[in-house]
Amino acid sequence: MRLAFYIFIFLFSREAFSLEKPTGQVILSVSGDIKTYNANNRADFDLAMLNALPQVSVTTHNPWTDGEHTYTGFSVIDLLEQLESSGSHLKFTALNQYQTEIPLSDFTDHGAIMATHRDGLPMSIRNLGPIMVIYPFDQNSDLKIEQYYGRSIWQIKEMKSFSITE
Repeated sequence: MRLAFYIFIFLFSREAFSLEKPTGQVILSVSGDIKTYNANNRADFDLAMLNALPQVSVTTHNPWTDGEHTYTGFSVIDLLEQLESSGSHLKFTALNQYQTEIPLSDFTDHGAIMATHRDGLPMSIRNLGPIMVIYPFDQNSDLKIEQYYGRSIWQIKEMKSFSITE
């Protein structure tokens, strides 16, 4: 009986904590409909962990900065795949507690990315970082509306994956 208990604990712990733990400052915590964790019911990431994901870039203008900039970061699809997420929507929370919900389709259909760098430099909190959702506004004029501007959340600290049931 005792052996079975320890085997159960080992298997559960290995499953629940199969993601490496951050060694630097945590800049993103992901919760919700995920199956892979490295903390208590969530997955925490430092910048190095996010930089290890396949990187993608978007060069565009936006209403919050002057001029055209190249934003580089990761696809939320790659991140959610790593976490074995089953959610269809994401709820983001910023450092100032601003929140917005974004359907996963914005990342697959519209090319939105989660940027950690602007023009090759890590994005500081002062410069809308450490993470920002950015859309390729210059490549698709349909995105230049309040709906997508409102979803372009910056200073992201938390992300929750969930599904909407009808």
